[in-house]
Amino acid sequence: MSYPKRFWIILFTILFVFIGSYRVYGFQHPCCPEDSELSYYLNPKPGQKFQYLVRYETFFSTILGKEKGYFIILPEEFYQNPKAKYPILYLLHGYNFHRRGWSWKAKTQKEARKILCQVKEEEYHWLLHEDIALIAYAMMDSRNRTYRDLERSLEDRFEELLRHGGLSKEDYHPNEIAQSIVSHNLLADKHLDALFHPIQKMIIVLPDGDNGFYTDENEGKRLFPEVKDQRGCDGFSTEEYLNYSLIPFLRMKPGALGKYESYFLELLRYIEGESTYRQRLLPLRGIGGMSMGGFGAMKLGLKYRHLFQSVSSQSGLLDIGLLSDPWTLKMVLPEFLEVFGRLEPKKLPPSSSLDVKHIQSNNPVSLLKEQGMGQLPGWIYFDYGEKEGYSWIVDGNKKVEKILGEKSHAIPAQLFNGNSEHNYQFWRSRSANILQHHSETLKKGVNTK
Repeated sequence: MSYPKRFWIILFTILFVFIGSYRVYGFQHPCCPEDSELSYYLNPKPGQKFQYLVRYETFFSTILGKEKGYFIILPEEFYQNPKAKYPILYLLHGYNFHRRGWSWKAKTQKEARKILCQVKEEEYHWLLHEDIALIAYAMMDSRNRTYRDLERSLEDRFEELLRHGGLSKEDYHPNEIAQSIVSHNLLADKHLDALFHPIQKMIIVLPDGDNGFYTDENEGKRLFPEVKDQRGCDGFSTEEYLNYSLIPFLRMKPGALGKYESYFLELLRYIEGESTYRQRLLPLRGIGGMSMGGFGAMKLGLKYRHLFQSVSSQSGLLDIGLLSDPWTLKMVLPEFLEVFGRLEPKKLPPSSSLDVKHIQSNNPVSLLKEQGMGQLPGWIYFDYGEKEGYSWIVDGNKKVEKILGEKSHAIPAQLFNGNSEHNYQFWRSRSANILQHHSETLKKGVNTK
């Protein structure tokens, strides 16, 4: 018995909606199933006013030789409108000091998982500290017709998030967070009652880059034994961590090093070419990040200009040539030393060294000069805080300003923006500006198709 084409279209649509709902609702995070904030996003309760299509997925990276996780944030009507296509935005996280083994002593899989769920770093950062899903949904909501509407919407959403355990005791109140995002940053010189134009709907991916600087490790060698546990959650056995210093409690987890530029491109190919999302994507991509992720976004955006139509950096490490002291690197950023040079475990820092050529070929300021950029192109956005606290962040951004003939991109200390320091409250206060940049830039790409 044959069925008309209309029957199959209707059936496919129903199944697509059902499968999508099944995947999002009733899903538990495999690493942190008890986390209330993750449950709020991944397994929303019927009584929630606001719900988000956030999924945690994994894929096996042949380049790293293990399973890696990532979050993907889908537009609200993704399953209800199966014909709609969207641009995609990759947001890269920063360096994770906790997992390196300084204040936390992760020697076992159990300890590593505890830190992962307690500190919520790496691929969790954009979702659980910057609250990017919440902010993006409010900015995509067509019911927010003015900036005042947007600020109220954000306040309501953060109020609900607070009730579900999604804000720490040290954080600002929901109305203060909403003000920091809209009144103090996004609004600029406009009035609260000025018209607000919602950003375009997009798919947002939050990858796990470990502490690999989104760069292929210089020598291509293994400092660690083979990772026995190839599943997600960044687990490892006791004997797999590396004691990299003469100080016994300074350790590195095995997933921190490898070919992380190649891995990121592998993830991009997987999501856009092999996963269930490939037919829902426009040929338009943005990439952004904070701190180490700001470096990664700027570097990858400049190296692969054919892949990315918009780039953003918050507090990015834009001149890695400023990191040259082996004592500082080995004690504070040992992965940087190995990725861009050679780290000698259990020896004094002078035994380690940096590879100048490898640094130059991956340095954003060098790439800007090589490409002859004398002014800031509209597809690049960057900012940093006046009180970052790291000279290599501030000085690197100032160097980019000078190269591009730009005025200062430093953001001053404001109410509720973390005092413009190197922290999530500062980055969150600028998240709406970042999303608006990518939306406007990618929208131009759509209009030219």
